[in-house]
Amino acid sequence: MTVEIANIVGSGDLGVELDLEALEGDLSTPHLEYDPSNYHGLYIRLEEGGPLITVYRSGKYIISGCPSEAVLRTTNDGFLRTLTDLGVIEEAAETGFTVQNVVCTATLGEMVSLNALSIGLGLEVTEYEPEQFPGMVYRPEGIGAVMLVFANGKLVITGAKNVETAESAYDHLQSRVQQLV
Repeated sequence: MTVEIANIVGSGDLGVELDLEALEGDLSTPHLEYDPSNYHGLYIRLEEGGPLITVYRSGKYIISGCPSEAVLRTTNDGFLRTLTDLGVIEEAAETGFTVQNVVCTATLGEMVSLNALSIGLGLEVTEYEPEQFPGMVYRPEGIGAVMLVFANGKLVITGAKNVETAESAYDHLQSRVQQLV
């Protein structure tokens, strides 16, 4: 089983203060929502079912719901092009756009005793409270990702800055599980 991307999140800063009400009126996409009484960000989708762009008055923005880094970059480019066309930002404005989080899924291919695994991996790097949450949280030192491990062997890898880090985390956990068996 390979590590599969579930979601990639990126963020940037337009470097300008925004009037979100005016921006909502200027955007020509039907896929937006702005209700400041409910939430202070403007939600934009460039296409139906596409990644979600959340824009804040400060000019900071977050793009989430991307199945790949290529989709994340394409969405960012389309968003910036739209704002450039509206005159909100200058062409080629530097936003410092970066990947913030890569969320992946994987499976160990076997059932796992989470009690035994949490003890075997070390109580200082694991959290397992089945009354609170059905999975074990594993924060291995020096890996750069957090893993949620479930008894059926499925896992969620989060907090990685790239897919390679998520794959490295998976390989680390898989080798540790094999050592403990």
